Amino acid sequence: MARCYLISDFDVIVIGGGPSGSATALGCASAGMSVMVVEKGDELRDKPCGGVLPWVASDTVEGIIGKEIPSSVMADPNELGLYYVPPSGRRNGGRVAGYKIHNIDRILFDKWLRDEAGSVGAEFRYNTKFVEFEGTDPIKVKVEQDGEARTITSRFLVGADGVRSDVRAQLLPGQPAPVLLVAQELWEASGDFEDCFYGFFSSRVSSSYAYLIPKGQQLLVGLGVQPKQDPDLTSAMSTFKEWLAAEFALRTSEMVKREVWAIPYGFFHPGLGNVLLVGDAAGLCNPLSGEGIRLGIESGDAASTAISSEAESSSLIGAYVKDVGGIAEFVGSVYDFVQNLDDQGREKFVSDELNRRSQF
Repeated sequence: MARCYLISDFDVIVIGGGPSGSATALGCASAGMSVMVVEKGDELRDKPCGGVLPWVASDTVEGIIGKEIPSSVMADPNELGLYYVPPSGRRNGGRVAGYKIHNIDRILFDKWLRDEAGSVGAEFRYNTKFVEFEGTDPIKVKVEQDGEARTITSRFLVGADGVRSDVRAQLLPGQPAPVLLVAQELWEASGDFEDCFYGFFSSRVSSSYAYLIPKGQQLLVGLGVQPKQDPDLTSAMSTFKEWLAAEFALRTSEMVKREVWAIPYGFFHPGLGNVLLVGDAAGLCNPLSGEGIRLGIESGDAASTAISSEAESSSLIGAYVKDVGGIAEFVGSVYDFVQNLDDQGREKFVSDELNRRSQF
């Protein structure tokens, strides 16, 4: 386990110890830079998330981390298929041929990433809250631990602190950062479900997406709605479960937990000066599926590359945007696609995906 210092000076301070923050820390530490990661949770923090990773993304993740994703961080079943259901329902839905998804345990997955970053020298400070930063050379970062304020200095600061990033709010006050509200419920339940990630598309429940994921003997049910949307989260979830009961024989017995959070929905902010934003803090999340793990790791790696290569230059933001621009363009194009979808378009999307994949 990496050591934790109360006060020190570092080349890079990263706020947030999720996938994007850990990838940034790993890349910078591997390049020989001193790195401190400030994490408000503990070593086994529980991050609200569906916990899925596209199978093809594992090559990208493993290429960045330098190791295979261990089986110990997988949920049960560790491999899922992909099943799409259009507005007209199950009769016109189906399993997407040739598509696989990793089913992961976010608590264990995130700890694995932090341990990998720690193994190359990144320092972690847990149960520590980011308060504010000031200055540029060096950047003075104020944190709070056990009710006591401390100041740490660094050359670079990376905001990896999620969609409601405090770093971004201070860096870019007044900049729009729209979100999609997400609710998910973990149930002791049964139903007519295969080992698949189920994606549901219907304006009755969401303008974006709804999903069901098997997790061991339990079922995870979730959806996203825009703020002030009709129906709201509660009504949409009720309608969604009624749909699942009618067409997939969903029978719930006991709710294990219910979580509500948000994902980025239609913005990209890379940062300013010597402060970079990565992952959800930068707005990098797939608005059609809510998947942000891969994009977080890729943007963290891009940030570490920019920082290590531009350490003596004034073009940090330009170098970062050049590297992460393809991800931002992908997110933007998917957002435009989702925003312009009606139920007829959703029907066609599912039909096209099922037909296209079946040809491979």
